[in-house]
Order: sequence, then structure tokens, then C-alpha cells
Amino acid sequence: MSGLITAAVRTRLTAAGATGRGIDLYEGVGTDFYQHLVGADRAEIREVIALARSTDGPILDIAAGTGRLTIPLVRSGHRVTALDLSADMLAHLHRALPGEPQVRCVVGDMRDFRLAGRYALAILGATSITLLDREGRSRLYRSVQRHLADDGIFALTVAAGASAEMLATPREQEIRIPGPNGGEEYLFAQQIEDEGRTRLVNWVRTSDLAAGGDVTVLTSRLRVLGCDELAEELIASGFRAPRISRVRSHGSEDIDLLTTTAAGGTGGGDDRVPA
Repeated sequence: MSGLITAAVRTRLTAAGATGRGIDLYEGVGTDFYQHLVGADRAEIREVIALARSTDGPILDIAAGTGRLTIPLVRSGHRVTALDLSADMLAHLHRALPGEPQVRCVVGDMRDFRLAGRYALAILGATSITLLDREGRSRLYRSVQRHLADDGIFALTVAAGASAEMLATPREQEIRIPGPNGGEEYLFAQQIEDEGRTRLVNWVRTSDLAAGGDVTVLTSRLRVLGCDELAEELIASGFRAPRISRVRSHGSEDIDLLTTTAAGGTGGGDDRVPA
């Protein structure tokens, strides 16, 4: 996975006489780091709970990961199917809700999935839409349409404002990540590629950058997407024009929430989508 290591991290590895080993952020040991990284993040939860309360039926959490949205939904009394490509991610969710009958975990690709039944609400949080290229997003939209109940709501989030600008800018900085022993320092590097349409991100524990070491580099490649682009895609894919609202975040993040219904539903357009 050397092609997934940024130039900034390669420079640091060379200076330390170390060798980098790229590992997907969403698999294996990467999932433990991911849980520490986002576990305390409360962004989107209030809005998702409000959407769930406005619907009557089961909920599909797409790219559910370790359950950041699934867990509060289940604890609020909702039935949730958590879909994720990574069994390692879902293992964290299983441990958080052992034996919970209101949640069903399914290992599956968010671009192509076929589940029994239909859902009153399908959510794609944590700006996970940016993991997919244009073809992948089209396949996702078709899969969601197959699984929405009549007038079922599809909700997804994307970075906005200053947060979107930051995601489109090369960066290299050290960040302290919470952990069981008080946290550890990590080097975060972001490299912009494909004429600004893609960002390659790396996380490396700074203490691992030692001479001659074999260093784990947690890596992911994501797309740089805006709200207007996603709205156009949704309409072209058979959804109604989405309602767009700003997520109330306790931190400095700017996040937009898009909510829509399938254009072929029976519910009279955008009025079905809560503000």
C-alpha cells in the first residue's frame, strides 16, 4: 500500500530510517484507532435522533462503523440494521451492545447491498459518502432506493464551510488522540490529489517514527465533495431535491445534513422531509 502513503509521511520515514507499512484505517488495528478518534464525537446524533422520531419503522445505518450513530438510536428505542464492509468495525458495535435484540449487524458493501424488508430511514453519517467515487455513489443511491419504504427518508452528511475548505488543503500536524493510557501523539498528514478532487490521509503514531522501525501507517483515500454536487447527484438518481440544514456541532466542524425521499414515493415531495 505504498501508494497510499503521503509524501510528507514518506519524508518523515526516510529521515527516521524507518519503513512504512500502509494499513486501511477501517480494518484490523485501524479500527481500534478509529474508535478512539471518533468515539466521543457527538456531531449529527441530535439530528439523526430527531429524524428517527419523525419516522415509524426500522432504520438502516449505512457504513455504521463502530456504532457511533447506531448505539444512540438503539438506546432511544429504535430498531436498527447496521451495515458496514468491515467486520472488524462491527465487532466494536457487537461489544458495545452485546445480545441487544434491537440491532442487527450486517457485513456488506454500501454500494451494493440487498437486505430483507424496507426502511423508514436510511442514514449515511460521518461524511462517509466521501469514501466513494462517482460510480460508487451512483450504486449507493440505487441500493438505498431499493430499500426505502414508501416516503422513507434518506439522510447523509458532508463537510461544509470552513471544514470543507480545510479538507481541500494539504496539511501536516501532530494531534493527541484519546486512548486508554491518557492518549498518544499522532502525526496527521493530508495530501490533495486528482486536481483537488481527492484527499489522501495518513495517521502515524509519532513514537513509532524511530530509527530502523517498521511503522504502521493508517491510511484512507477520500473524495472532496460539496453539498451542491451531492444534491445534483441525488436528483439525477431519482431522489427529490434534498433539504439542507447545518448540523449543530459542539466543536469547530461545519457539517451539512441532506435529507430527501425517492421521487417515486407517495408522500408529496419535500414536505415529507423534516426540517
